[in-house]
Amino acid sequence: MTKSKPRKKKVIFFILDGLADTPIKGKTPLTEGKKPNIDYFSKNGVTGEMNLLPEKFWEKHGASISPFATISLLGYDVEKFEKIQRGPLEAVGMDVPYKEGHLALRCNFATVDKDMKIVDRRAGRSSYKLEDIARYINEHVDIGVPFTFMRVYGHRAVLIIKEKLSNEITSNDPLKVGEKPKRIRSLKPEADISAKIVQEFVDKAYNVIEYHPANAERIAQDLQPANYILLREPGNVLIDLLPHFSEKWKVKPICISEPGSVRAICMLAGFNSVKIPEIEYESKLNFVFDTINDVLQEYDVILVHIKDIDDAGHDGDFERKKDFIEKFDIWLEGLKKTNSVIVITTDHITSTERNEHMPGKVPLLIYGRGKDKATKFDEISVKKGKLKNYNGKKMWKFIFGR
Repeated sequence: MTKSKPRKKKVIFFILDGLADTPIKGKTPLTEGKKPNIDYFSKNGVTGEMNLLPEKFWEKHGASISPFATISLLGYDVEKFEKIQRGPLEAVGMDVPYKEGHLALRCNFATVDKDMKIVDRRAGRSSYKLEDIARYINEHVDIGVPFTFMRVYGHRAVLIIKEKLSNEITSNDPLKVGEKPKRIRSLKPEADISAKIVQEFVDKAYNVIEYHPANAERIAQDLQPANYILLREPGNVLIDLLPHFSEKWKVKPICISEPGSVRAICMLAGFNSVKIPEIEYESKLNFVFDTINDVLQEYDVILVHIKDIDDAGHDGDFERKKDFIEKFDIWLEGLKKTNSVIVITTDHITSTERNEHMPGKVPLLIYGRGKDKATKFDEISVKKGKLKNYNGKKMWKFIFGR
């Protein structure tokens, strides 16, 4: 009688966006959070650190590092995909129709004061009445060429100008409050038309939404008015050359993610996709873990991307970041009964002290492939783990027992 092959373990892979932090007096939200289930998986698994990106990526791309980190997390050589453009990625990841060659830009609804200084780069992170404002922009702004402007998630939006235009233009986002938005300018002569059109969109959008009734309603609700549009990361090419993850590893993968670049990259890598709805954090966790249970039988790799922890880091809110980690931990209790490989990691450090992404190694936990001496999962404890200087490709080989 021939022996049957052992059943492959399923893989549940959590990318907790911006999970890692820079210590403040030796403390981070991970070190201070009550997370008995994460620490259970750590105590009974293996831990370590990953170097996801070369230093030059941080020097060049800075705040917009997430797409490259995701490519690296999926085990690809990120240097082969450095020309990736986030504007089109955001459109694809948010189910906004995109045609190659059109100029796509990632946008934020923002708040400026009467002196045109930025009060809030994200309009208080509230989506209240933003659909009305976006619709009004589409109906009342004329820039001489067809465009689509859509709110897609929270304070985020996408602008697609439906002309073949150069993407060699600057952002109007100074990345700081208290400063005035920058003028959009061309980086090359062939982009002069692009800069003129995009700046015209920004100016005309401001003129039509400054006194829109929806902003009066937002102010009445003690919310910041969404009276300005910040744009960045323009692109006119969608890179779709990612080798399919399923063919590379002979597995059937799916991602559970909010709309955005992480979802787009997974889709371009051949993942099926479930979009997380726009709901508050605890309901979101309920949706995520219900969906894991629903798809676990059919799929071999379930990748989950959760953004809220990163948002708390950008807001400089140490306690909220810690609270988000603790709430996530509660839901892990049910996964102790699965015979699956559980992976917990992140795409980058988000410093609550500096409110921004930071370069550095990120913590990694893999449960179901042996154990090491680490008993906790945080930026400091994982240094005792046996997974030293891992990258995405090496990580997946370890996950799949190869």
